[in-house]
Formats: sequence, C-alpha cells, structure tokens
Amino acid sequence: MTDSSTSNSIPPFVIKATISASLGGVLFGYDMGIISAALPMLTETFELSEKQEEMVVSFLYVGCCIGATFGGILCDKYGRKRMILLTDFVFIIGAFVLFFANEFPVVLLGRIIIGSAVAISGIADVAYLHEISPMEFRGSIVSCNEACISLGFLVSYVIGYIMSITIPDQDAGWRYMFLIGSFIALLQFISMATMPESPVWLKQKGRNRDAQYVLLQIYGDASAVGSVSFDDVEEMEQQKGPSSHTRNVDRPNLQERTPPLKKWMTLQSSSPTAQSSYASFEVTDTTNANIQQTQHTQRPSSTMDFLRYYYRQAIIAVFLAIMQQFCGHPNVLNFAPEIFAQIGFDSQEGRLVSTLLVGVAKFATTCLVILKIDKIGRKFLLLSGMSVIALSLLLLIIAYSSEGGRMENDDVDGEHHIPLTGKIIATIGVFGVAIGYAMSFGPLVWLLVSELFPSSIRGRALGGTTVLTYLSASVVSYTFLSGQDIFGPSIPFAIYFTLTMLSIVFAHVSIIETADKTPDVIHAELERMWSSNTADNKEEFESEDEIPPVQLNPIS
Repeated sequence: MTDSSTSNSIPPFVIKATISASLGGVLFGYDMGIISAALPMLTETFELSEKQEEMVVSFLYVGCCIGATFGGILCDKYGRKRMILLTDFVFIIGAFVLFFANEFPVVLLGRIIIGSAVAISGIADVAYLHEISPMEFRGSIVSCNEACISLGFLVSYVIGYIMSITIPDQDAGWRYMFLIGSFIALLQFISMATMPESPVWLKQKGRNRDAQYVLLQIYGDASAVGSVSFDDVEEMEQQKGPSSHTRNVDRPNLQERTPPLKKWMTLQSSSPTAQSSYASFEVTDTTNANIQQTQHTQRPSSTMDFLRYYYRQAIIAVFLAIMQQFCGHPNVLNFAPEIFAQIGFDSQEGRLVSTLLVGVAKFATTCLVILKIDKIGRKFLLLSGMSVIALSLLLLIIAYSSEGGRMENDDVDGEHHIPLTGKIIATIGVFGVAIGYAMSFGPLVWLLVSELFPSSIRGRALGGTTVLTYLSASVVSYTFLSGQDIFGPSIPFAIYFTLTMLSIVFAHVSIIETADKTPDVIHAELERMWSSNTADNKEEFESEDEIPPVQLNPIS
C-alpha cells in the first residue's frame, strides 16, 4: 500500500468498524428523538399534566447522568467493545419495559433505563471510533457518530409520523415506537460481536500482540489482512533492532504494509501511561527521545493529577458539555410538535411533518459538515454554528414577543394569536437552531473532548463530560414548558440566546484548532494561549518536535 493510497482512502476494516460502532449513534438518536412523537400519545393514554410531560422527557437525562457517572470508568476498565455490547442489551431491556408499561411510574423507569444505556453507549462509541481511526480521517470518523445520531432522530420522526397515521389506537402507537429501538440494538450487538477491541485499550492492558494484530487489520490491505496470523505478529515482535534512545523494534515488513503505522501509534499514545507501552513503535531520534524522557518523569499519573495538569482542557470540556444543552437545542427537538402547535400548526399531522423536516435538515447539515470538518477546521465550524444558533434564537424571541404572541395551553387546538409574519420567523428560528447545532456542538463536542485528553484518561474525561451534559439537559428540559407558562413563551429562548452569545466569546478566546494535533501539542498551545493575549504567544506547533520542555504546572 502506498502512502498516497493510505492518505486518500479509508481502510476497509475501519469502514466496517465505523459502521458497527456508529449504529450506537442511530440508537442514541432514535431513543432521544422518538419522544417528540410519542409524547402526545402518552399524554392521552395517562392523562399527563404539563409537569408530567416534562418528567417524561427529562427522566431520560436522569438515566443518562446515572450511566455517565460510571460509563467512563467501565469503558477504561473493561474495554470499549464490551461496554457497547452491554449497552445494547440494556437498550433492549428498556424498550421492553416501556412496551409493557401500564402505569406512569413504569414509563419513567423505562426512560431511566434507556437513558443509562444512551450515556454509556455515547462514551464507548466515541472512544472506540477515536482509537480505531487513522489521524488523517479521525475528524470525519468520530463525527460519523453524530451523523448517525442525526439519522436516528430522523428515523424516529419518520417512525413517529407513520405510527401516528396508521395506528388509530393511541395506546398501542407509542408502545411500538419504543419497541422498534430494540431491533436497532440487536443489529448493533450482532455487528459489534465480530469486531475486535480498540488497539489503544489493548495496549494499555498489556495485550501487545492483540493490539498489533488489530493495527494490521486497520492499516493492511485486503491481502495483507487475510494473510496475517498471530505467528506473523510474534515473528515481527522478535525482529528487534538496537537503539541508543528508546526500546524500538525495527519492523520492515510492518512498515511496508502500513506506512503510517508509526505515526498513528505515536499520535495515539500521547499520555504518560501509554507512551511506555508504545515505545517500540515510536520514531527513533534524539529530539523525540528527550521529549519522551521529559514526559515520563514529569507527567501526572492519577486522575486528580491529570485534572490539575489538564485543567485548561477540563474547563473547555465543561463549557462544551453545558452549553450544547443550554443553547436550547434539546427543547427544539424534544418539544418540536408543541412548539409548532404554539406558532400556529393546527393539525397533528402538520406538526409531525414539520418536525420530520427539521430532522431532515439536521441530518443533511451534519453529513455536509462531516465531509468538510478536517478541511474547514473545528474552531471555525464551532463559532459559525454557534452564531447561527444565536441568530435563530433571536428570531424565536422576536416571534414570541410579537403583539399577542403570548399563548395559553388552551389555545393550542383553537385560535392562535401569533401573526403570520411571526409564524414564519419562528419556523425559520426552529430550523436554524437545529442546523446551527448540527454545524457546531453536534459533531464537535465529543470530537474535541476526545482530542483534548490522552487515551489513558479519555474514557473518564468523556464520562465526566457526559454527566455534565445530561445534568444540563435534564434542567433545560424540565424547565421549558413551565418556564414559558410562568415567565412568558419568549423568556426561555432569551436565556438561551444570552448564554449562546457569551459562549461565542469564550470559544473565540479560549479554544484552539485541534485538527491533526496530539494532546501534547494541544496542551502546549493552550498553555501559551491562556497565559497571554499577545499574538506573539499564540504560535501553533506543527509537531511534537517543536514543543518546549513540558513542565508540570498545577493550578496555582
């Protein structure tokens, strides 16, 4: 395989692994999006109050918080693949609990079970995709998970629309909507059962031969993969060459088959615990040896030490986790039929069709972003998408603040007071929030978090970020309808707008471009960016060779 081919095409094994892991994204999006169509049916079956409607939506995020609390630790301890398989099983259990639910508390229990699976699945899927993807394709591959989440939302809207017009029995409709999710989980379980574990996780657990075999599958062509056996790997393991700097192994056969392998291993292993495991794959030169020696002796080892050392990255991760919910996006999706009812869509079918179109716009935008994310850059997309969200929220504020724009719940199926111009503006605003999110927070939050932290703490970083994300989502979802009722329909959107504008400022001054950079390079750039606002101190490092000596500087 030539270098050009390697750089221009994604290896077949990586495509298969990406599809298998990204099915979790479809399941993730489906179980989060189906509530928008199921909620009106649930409300009719159980005669839910407005507060109970908010509970049905927000209890999914309560389950997410529970799952995320332990998900990162479990992924780091037991592996990404095992946790993906486990969450598929939990998804199936949750789907059946909801299908057979005859009381409102049982519905809440089912939502909590599904939520815990959603959170762990999100952590495991992202970590797995990050660690099986070559650096040059990582942005697109990791963001495939978000595309599949958007696809899951779209599928849920399609299923919800079909069920609403084909099943007259409201009680049966929502049950089948939830049950369909179990078939997606079963499909991923079957697909992932044939895939190997992450090579990064295998290396960290000392299973070096297994990790090398997976790497050969990732980078070898079809003939090479088919001919590789553990004997081949063991033979290459014995081909040791002398080195004056690190314990390197000269593997000419491996290099012929997979030219970018050494680069991949070096980039993946930018953590104190992983560096020593990957030493046999690193490029041997005096500069890199000195860098490695500094990292081995000065880097932290415990979780708390990591957080002190990577506190800038932690602040960015917390910001992304909270603001991707407080931009108002979850309420636009979860309560889309309710919002369309408020702005003048009288028929249930019309509301569901409009919601479906929102899903189409979100999915199409996500796909376009994925195709260009590694060329356009993370920071530019983040700022652009947040700007679109802010503008769209402003349109919603204008529409809901128009004369007579305040609506009571009794008006939903009767006479509406928002004028035609306001309805058009509000509709554009709803679509704009979904599109802006698909440009920014959607594909970028988990990609950025996975790139900011080294592999040895990545699972825990994703887990902690996920906990904050779903805590924020539960608060946002639980206060939307009641907030409109108490303060007025425009006030929640005004709060989201204010927070989004502040977020744009923070992202501009505090976040760097992370594409094609190791955690060490990112750390050095952030250290310089945060230490000074002068242009001279914002230089970017193209490689680890340019990084100044690493100093352990906890928060002072």
